[in-house]
Amino acid sequence: MSADVQKVLDTHQKVIRENYVAPQGQGFTYYAVSNLRGGVGKSSIAFNLAHEISRKKALLLADLCPQCNLTELLLGSEFKPKVNIYDALKPVILGSAFGKIPKDISYNVSQHCDNFKGGHGAYVISGNPELFAFPSLLYQQLNTAYSQGNEQAVGRLLEGLHSILKREMKANTCEKVLLDTSPFYAGGTHLAWCAVQALIVPVRVDEHSLESLELLFNQLSDRNRDFQIWNDRAGGRAIPKIAAIVMTMVGSKSQKEATPDNASRMYIERALDLAERYADLFSHKDPSDAFVITDDFHSAGRISGAKRIPITELQVGKFHTVEEGRRLQVNSSVERYKKQIRYLASMI
Repeated sequence: MSADVQKVLDTHQKVIRENYVAPQGQGFTYYAVSNLRGGVGKSSIAFNLAHEISRKKALLLADLCPQCNLTELLLGSEFKPKVNIYDALKPVILGSAFGKIPKDISYNVSQHCDNFKGGHGAYVISGNPELFAFPSLLYQQLNTAYSQGNEQAVGRLLEGLHSILKREMKANTCEKVLLDTSPFYAGGTHLAWCAVQALIVPVRVDEHSLESLELLFNQLSDRNRDFQIWNDRAGGRAIPKIAAIVMTMVGSKSQKEATPDNASRMYIERALDLAERYADLFSHKDPSDAFVITDDFHSAGRISGAKRIPITELQVGKFHTVEEGRRLQVNSSVERYKKQIRYLASMI
């Protein structure tokens, strides 16, 4: 086993056994949870991070995924927001013919999710399924601006989401911003990468997730790929740093406490190898310091998603009725999950 893998495992054991948290965050204001694959835990991580961060700092959230999973977790399936991120983006991307950016586009999460009461406040700009069609609108406008040689216009389009977030952040006196993105790069995710300073990248312990991780690294770093091409066409723009690699659904079948099983360790090691190859993308000097291990949350995760209860608010021993009338009980392993979420939040 390499020294880097052992270092990650040692930190994980400190988190579980000693309730270890990072001594300080990384100093960024704008973060996005992003990976170019679905089913890796993006929305779940964004939901739980939102709760944990908002206990200490006022937080603005935005849902850039057309599936709107984060919106539903935060606001519930019954509530229908009057305005959403798509309404805000259209005037910025398509011009004044679509009016001005609506006012009051964010919603106070605590009014829709009781577990967010207290703390310093969380506000969300909801998602919209229309974001599925957004890429064609965005790239049509970008290509028009570029064909006219208008470098400033290209830059304004790419910075459009950031300008919306900055305005809404000020209106709600928020200190941090957290975005949830889709598994597709084009459109909303592209603008999210332009709007933030750092990425939180969930990586499930499987083959396809490692492939998507390498694709994300390539998209960020290769000057011949779309993200860097448009950055150059805007006169040169900074790329977001990798603030955290969150290894999700890690198995814990090992006989040793707080030790991932052999299959999971193999995927962690391969992810570390990839990270070393793209070390200059990371905010940490040593990419291994960016790695966070989270377990497969099993029934606790299903309860959390179905009942819209953050992991850190689940009570051991309590029963919950979830989909199809199934009754699930929160078992003691949730205490381990809580420590993992708190450690991740402490890095932010």
